[in-house]
Amino acid sequence: MEVGPFFVELPAKRLCAHRGLHGAAVPENTLPALAAATAMGASEIEFDLWWTRDNVPVVIHDIDLVRLAGVQGRVLDMTLEELRRIDMGAKYDEAFRGLHISTFDEAMDKLACHSTINLHLKDDGRPWDEARLESVVRTIDAHDAHRHVYFMCSLPAIHGQLWRLAPDIPRCMGAGTPGIDIVDAALECGCSLIQLFKGRPTSDVTPERIRRAHDAGLRANVFWSDDPEEARRFLDMGADTILTNSWLKLHNALGLS
Repeated sequence: MEVGPFFVELPAKRLCAHRGLHGAAVPENTLPALAAATAMGASEIEFDLWWTRDNVPVVIHDIDLVRLAGVQGRVLDMTLEELRRIDMGAKYDEAFRGLHISTFDEAMDKLACHSTINLHLKDDGRPWDEARLESVVRTIDAHDAHRHVYFMCSLPAIHGQLWRLAPDIPRCMGAGTPGIDIVDAALECGCSLIQLFKGRPTSDVTPERIRRAHDAGLRANVFWSDDPEEARRFLDMGADTILTNSWLKLHNALGLS
């Protein structure tokens, strides 16, 4: 399997700013965090999508709002209007009071085509409604960003949906589905990448697994490292991309963007 023209212009070894530059100064998965990472020179950023009750994709990692906003409630059970009333910055720092959740379309308005976007489609163990996936693809279309986005998820069923709906947008198979070999699953689903999970106490990241991926024509992401020495070990194993919450620290230590 070939990774395709999408990757030709990307650095062979690179960093991905996980949830933006939130490890430095700003709340994760917000427009300030994502735009700051791009402005500092990150060649790749990662952010997450969940759906509101009224079918709007929004940029947030957790299915609920407790950790990020100190509020009870699940994103899936709330409308966009209800979510807009919630302050997503004050819990992080008083300087960010008044910061609100962003829709995928708003994020793409600011970020499209400036960095590669590792777009993590969150799931609750079930395939997405295809109308919702079509909406995500339409937003990517509207921003002419097919060469600057790839989908990441761990559920083979979602990969199958995306393969039908947007065969030209690359996809990354994420670790985490019990009983499924990530390389085999990626090949069966027509993916171009895998995203290995460092994990505790065991890790998916091994030289053998990365070698298998490369032999099959797949690129290998590693989630995650904030330590330059650990990241260097992953790169020495053959990893192509390191997701990090400390982009600037790793950039300065490793000379990667």
